[in-house]
Amino acid sequence: MQTENIKLNLRRDTLVDRIVNILEDHILTGKLLPGTKLSEVGVANQFEVSRAPAREALNRLEEMNLVRKTHLSREVTEFGLEEFREIYELKNVVEAFGAMKGALNATDQDLNEIQSLVDKMKDCVNSKDFSDLRRFNVQFHDLLVYCSRNQKLIETYLSLAKQVRWAALSLTLPHRPERSTEEHLAIFGAFTQRDAGKVRTLMESHTNASMERILSQLKSKEKKRTGENGL
Repeated sequence: MQTENIKLNLRRDTLVDRIVNILEDHILTGKLLPGTKLSEVGVANQFEVSRAPAREALNRLEEMNLVRKTHLSREVTEFGLEEFREIYELKNVVEAFGAMKGALNATDQDLNEIQSLVDKMKDCVNSKDFSDLRRFNVQFHDLLVYCSRNQKLIETYLSLAKQVRWAALSLTLPHRPERSTEEHLAIFGAFTQRDAGKVRTLMESHTNASMERILSQLKSKEKKRTGENGL
């Protein structure tokens, strides 16, 4: 009987994990936009499961701050500008510290992998492949933090990064691939030299500049929306 319960729990955990992964992907890729309503019944029907795993999946997304409860149901998180800034600022601090630690702990294999990413990013700039460039950009930032070998730091960084990355999906941000690549090259140069302090300074400057560009776009979008509504 105990063995059957363990197997049941494993199957249930795997099912909940799958639902969480799919919904998380839909949120982070913009298929589910901020403010989209979610319910236990709707999720259960969508995945053809009972309400229990649907409820667990939504609870996990709440813990990740990707979903919030409302007085009626739940919805994909929609941050106010100041809240978004606070989360972004915290992400930048954690990321810069993680990259600094990564510079001290990176292996030769790590450096080779990052070098490969940098080369791919330069190729994307030359070919104007901005879709792949964005993907490699995310991998570059994540890998520098992964090199810290600090699991709690990595988990904290990823949680914060997920909360801010999808905000840019609905924005038309000016392309600055050459400048961004130059900044990445400077960060990686300090990283390979194990100059942890310089890595931290360069990363903070790079991510804070990105944050200000996104916030500027969000403010413009908010002003346009409130103006159209006559508020």
